[in-house]
Amino acid sequence: MLNGCVTLVGLLLVAVLGLVIWLETQPERDEAHARKNLRGNAERLRDRLGEAAADGSLLGPEIARIIPPSKPARGVISVTRHADEVTVIAELLGQGPTRSFTSVYQRSVTGCYAFEVATSTSEDQQPTVRELPQEVCTTG
Repeated sequence: MLNGCVTLVGLLLVAVLGLVIWLETQPERDEAHARKNLRGNAERLRDRLGEAAADGSLLGPEIARIIPPSKPARGVISVTRHADEVTVIAELLGQGPTRSFTSVYQRSVTGCYAFEVATSTSEDQQPTVRELPQEVCTTG
């Protein structure tokens, strides 16, 4: 009888400890999910910018429509044009899963990205995207 109680208490202790560890590491998992979402958003926007530039131009209103601000991310920070290439610097938002049972907010992260899009219709070049230091978007 005593061995059964000790085993039950031990199992309960292991279960409670596992639950505490799982709850303590939840913010890191949510942030990792938000960062993955952020990278996916950047890749989707890269593709949309490439589609918009397929006609040989990429205008400011098109860029603003493709990359709108989404608080706390500012959206388009700057647009630079060099010959047949447009460089768009934007602050983007990535969101993690909603965790209503452990917290009442959704984890979100922002990132600063540069999109380089060729507007020449003769080139069949895929736009590129690269992550920039957050300070570029903060001071831009």
